[in-house]
Amino acid sequence: MIDCIFTSINNSYLPKARILAASVRKHHPESKMVLMLSDHRDPALDYNDFDLVLGPADVVEGVDNLEAWIFEHTVVELCTAVKPFAFKYLFDAYGYSNVIYQDPDTVLYSRLSELEQELERHPIVLTPHVSTPAVDTEDLLDGEMLGCLRHGVFNLGFLALTREGEGPLFLQWWLDRCREYCFDDNQRGLFTDQKWVDLAPCFFNTLKIFRLPSYNVATWNLYYRQVEKLITGEIVVNRDFPLRFYHFSGFDLGTHEHMLTKHDAGNACLREMTNWYTSELKRLANPNGVLGKYDHFSNGRTIPADWRRYYRRHPALKAMIPRPFAQFETVIAHFDSSPEEVSLDPGASSLERFVRRRAGLAAIVKKIIPAFVLRQLRGRNFPQA
Repeated sequence: MIDCIFTSINNSYLPKARILAASVRKHHPESKMVLMLSDHRDPALDYNDFDLVLGPADVVEGVDNLEAWIFEHTVVELCTAVKPFAFKYLFDAYGYSNVIYQDPDTVLYSRLSELEQELERHPIVLTPHVSTPAVDTEDLLDGEMLGCLRHGVFNLGFLALTREGEGPLFLQWWLDRCREYCFDDNQRGLFTDQKWVDLAPCFFNTLKIFRLPSYNVATWNLYYRQVEKLITGEIVVNRDFPLRFYHFSGFDLGTHEHMLTKHDAGNACLREMTNWYTSELKRLANPNGVLGKYDHFSNGRTIPADWRRYYRRHPALKAMIPRPFAQFETVIAHFDSSPEEVSLDPGASSLERFVRRRAGLAAIVKKIIPAFVLRQLRGRNFPQA
């Protein structure tokens, strides 16, 4: 039996989370379905699919200034950074024997019966992005290189933990790292909460690497996982394995469609699944005008990612502006008026570093070119930290 399943989102991902919740209700009606919401509870939105809705203030511990900590993270970084805290809270506050995390863009297609058995023997269960070596170059680039070497061996769109054995030790280890280093920072070898877990098999002997092909099926592993629908209506993987859950990763960005066309074009079952998911997202779409609490200031202005990076790397600025959301006017004035909008990190281009080290030249550039244009050019042409 699975005690609790949760997902982590801001409000923009609520339609996906509701689809996941419906699939959990269908296949695991005994499980509590929890929403970890890094956002405000908007009265225009429907949260009734969830037994419990948590926020960062409910779960995050060991952080001196929660508002500043939240501001340091992009929305994706924040929604991943809170995951270990949510695990710990659910174990401690409710005494669950096991807790499962599922990304909001996953959907259960049948009961996770093999996982239930594994959790009786293993306190930590992870699924790798791929578990069969690629032969084709494109499969290698998308699966082994992009999926694993850059973003991490394991896909943390799924993680199962118990409160037994090494489960709490793993959780505390992962939590401590996510508290301080849950950033998308490729130059430092970081990819949110996920890349850390590459080290977990080195540290935790009872960890289970779950290679069953019917779990965490996604476009990056379709090169060795054949998905089809039987005449009975059951969806199976590689003929013998009932599909347990599918990961519609990159759906909004068009990545899912691109990868599906690239790796399994013409698969009628996957096309039917994709069309169904598209229609469900439209049916459950949020009303227009819903702004995220942490991706915008209260005046509606979007918070650029480079502002967050600069803020977290400069303790003096954090001391000067300890409440960046409440003091949003001060934050905006600081970045709009300063030629040093973002840090001079090693990833900046030579031209960018040359200009910024010369205050007079930087001031001229700022005077000639509007700040919003500079930010757009930086995002397109300069490597991000």
